[in-house]
Amino acid sequence: MSIERIENLPCGGCIKPVGPFIVAVVIRANELLRAEAVRLVLLGRGSARSAGDGVQERGPMSPFDHYMYVLACGDGSLYTGYATDVQARLAAHQSGRGAKYTKSHAPVSLVAQARFYSKTRAMSAEAHFKQLSREQKDKLLERSKHEPLEDVLRRELPGFGEDTAAEFVRRSLANYVDPNYAAFMRPLVPTVDPRRLVGVRTPQLRKITRELYRRDDASDYMRSLPHALFEENQVHAFAIGMEREYERVVELYDLFLPHVDNWATCDQLPVRVLAEQPARTLECVRRWMGSEHGFTVRFGIGVLMRLFLDDLFESRFPAMVAAARMPGSPERPEPESDAYYVDMMRAWYFAEALVRQPMAAWPYVERRDECALLDEWTRRKAIQKACESRRISVEAKERLRSFR
Repeated sequence: MSIERIENLPCGGCIKPVGPFIVAVVIRANELLRAEAVRLVLLGRGSARSAGDGVQERGPMSPFDHYMYVLACGDGSLYTGYATDVQARLAAHQSGRGAKYTKSHAPVSLVAQARFYSKTRAMSAEAHFKQLSREQKDKLLERSKHEPLEDVLRRELPGFGEDTAAEFVRRSLANYVDPNYAAFMRPLVPTVDPRRLVGVRTPQLRKITRELYRRDDASDYMRSLPHALFEENQVHAFAIGMEREYERVVELYDLFLPHVDNWATCDQLPVRVLAEQPARTLECVRRWMGSEHGFTVRFGIGVLMRLFLDDLFESRFPAMVAAARMPGSPERPEPESDAYYVDMMRAWYFAEALVRQPMAAWPYVERRDECALLDEWTRRKAIQKACESRRISVEAKERLRSFR
């Protein structure tokens, strides 16, 4: 089941997706869950972090809160810094724990702050601002009395310019954050750190992707890997789907796949362009299935399933999938391991093949023990998935159950 289908189900229900995995998740929409979602997604204060000059600072109020700030010192000089919580940082400076410079030039007060949506952008603003003369700084600070400092800096700070593509995506995501949806999604993608999932639904992600693709610097975003957020990876995956040139798409896959860390992003990567050149795509599939990175292997198997189980099918393909295992895979893979997600995709492939290429697929689920063509765990999972399918006849399901 895709993310689009899952997210349209009501919270509080029991979800049993069919597809590369079987999941049963009960989300209880109660006050404690909502409070926890708000705490993790919007407050994100779970750990201390270094502010860069010797002081421990609370984590960001959200993944989108990054600031350049300017302080006035007791001798009339200015101090510029980066923070995720300006008030906490100001308090540290005022108590003498902020920086050696502000401690020796006390008292200090906040003059202005500029809010950005990524650390890179905020620190870039800080670096460019520090290069200005005092006269230039005062001019920009005076203008910030009438409009947000970040707008002044984008327009007038030399070398800084308009938002980058990455900053645009961050700013756009911040507009659609839904803590309840984040809490709903976390159990479905357990390989993603909960702090990296902020809760933006797929329609909004696709909208952001379309707007990103119209930007002249969209290619910069595709090179700005790795991304910090699950949703940034989703936007990246959807953006690959908007490319139409075969060579470019393959290049983008190869850049992105090593950074894929969950089934949802992996399985939502579009493959339409790959159908244009089947022979070359098969070369890519063999390379991907030979990777040591689990989700790259999973993607390669998924391409075989999505594009090569009908008119383009060849009898050698099931054997390729049967052989595509992670090195040292145990008899029973641990949940959330690379081996688990690869073997679940292998099981899904054979369940699909029983529908679309039954003559080729049946031997892989029938044969057991010393005659087995497939490891026992994957064979049983393939039978389970096939029995859950509405496209398998009752008689075929009875036959499959006899092979368990």
